[in-house]
Amino acid sequence: MKKQDFLKKIFDLLKNPNQESLKLSMNDVHHKGLFSLVIDGTEFGNLTRVFIADEKIKPYEVQLHSHRYPIRLTTIKGQIKHVVAFRSEIKDAHTVSLSEFNYKSPLNGGKGLSYLKETNVIIKDYILPIGATLEMDEKEIHTVSCSKGSIWIVEELGFKVDSSKVLGVPFITEGLYKEPKSFQVNDNHQMVKKQVAKILLDYDVV
Repeated sequence: MKKQDFLKKIFDLLKNPNQESLKLSMNDVHHKGLFSLVIDGTEFGNLTRVFIADEKIKPYEVQLHSHRYPIRLTTIKGQIKHVVAFRSEIKDAHTVSLSEFNYKSPLNGGKGLSYLKETNVIIKDYILPIGATLEMDEKEIHTVSCSKGSIWIVEELGFKVDSSKVLGVPFITEGLYKEPKSFQVNDNHQMVKKQVAKILLDYDVV
């Protein structure tokens, strides 16, 4: 799909919001100040989410992790750094060793984190341009850091596994994943719609 057509599809979703989708929005996702605005879908694993960073997220404040489903990520605003960890059988000056955990949310019948092993990885990172799209399968491990005000879209492409992987040190989710106030959903919805409209205007002048 052409990027302009994709953005028009997103804009249409924002113009005619599905209220059941919006009810799945959540505040402080992964990190304090990271808002997840759900604009399409009502089943986890098949949602279209827009992430809005109300605060700067420093490198690795969101730990390296995989997903239970493939994703498609598109950048809309801000300076967003994508970090990818590649598993390596060779341990040399280019690899780092990190603890690897399996993660299954208690909400899905799991017990949270369980230690697996020490894993050698090669880490690469790069800044994503606005309008960039990348696709990842459920095995790939990544994270992002970003400037305050950054916005990106994540399309969930259907569950493949029932747990994910985390690299680093154990973390706690206490104080995170909070139900937002209705005004927070509305304010973020309007802000994202305005930003997508701005990009579409840029395409229209070509």
